[in-house]
Amino acid sequence: MTAGKTLKEALSRLAAAGVDEAELNSQWLLAEAMGVPRLNLLADPSLPVPAAALRKFNKGLALKEQGLPLAYILGWQDFRDIRIKVDKRVLVPRPETEELAGFAADFLRTRKGELSVMDYGAGSGAIGLWLTKEFPKLRVKAVEKSARALACAAENAAALGLAARMEFIRASTLQGLSANVDLIVSNPPYIPTGVIPGLAPEVLSEPRMSLDGGGDGLDVARMLVNLAPSKLKKGGALLLELSGGQAKKLMDALPGKVWKEKRTHKDLNGIERFVFARIK
Repeated sequence: MTAGKTLKEALSRLAAAGVDEAELNSQWLLAEAMGVPRLNLLADPSLPVPAAALRKFNKGLALKEQGLPLAYILGWQDFRDIRIKVDKRVLVPRPETEELAGFAADFLRTRKGELSVMDYGAGSGAIGLWLTKEFPKLRVKAVEKSARALACAAENAAALGLAARMEFIRASTLQGLSANVDLIVSNPPYIPTGVIPGLAPEVLSEPRMSLDGGGDGLDVARMLVNLAPSKLKKGGALLLELSGGQAKKLMDALPGKVWKEKRTHKDLNGIERFVFARIK
């Protein structure tokens, strides 16, 4: 079997199963099975596919047909310029969360002295890990409700050599946490509870606690708005990722007496997704 023929057959299978981005998924799965860069498959479709690689590829393809996220099958996800372990313990980081991390870095570059960040709802640790790598003296508190997710984040920190500057804390709220940080950044659960049953199978494969934001999706975000000021340094900020339509609604929950500055940012698709607020 050649790579070109294998990919053609895989594309037909995934398309029949209703898998989005069937061609791209097929390419990544075959590249991983063969241990070659994905673009090599496109540059030379005549590449032979070894029998062992074909068996591994077919196993991955079957999981994809069942609706499992690609990152879970591969066992990793690229996040900006780092590669992290991703499995069923954690939410798969989305491109929008990469944008969130970029906004966080922009704010930190305006701060002086020793820098510290809380990554709330850390999951795989993607945001905190990338910021720790980006700022050599930064200290990060990774806070997560799920013990299993927190373990994944710690494993990623160790693999990337960043564990010495990160603290991993299990907590379901900011209440009672000891912190005095420059920034609290979070991609909290923001999907309304009633919407979850109708989500795509891939999304339903991810941890529910990472998805469910309560009745209107803003339960965790409101908690952060209420409790963040007591955990921030003077002039510190809260930065959140939400879904379309939620950002403006949350702005009303940011009282002017506490927050000196508040604004929203659109993602690359033009959706108003991010909320930034800075205390006095």
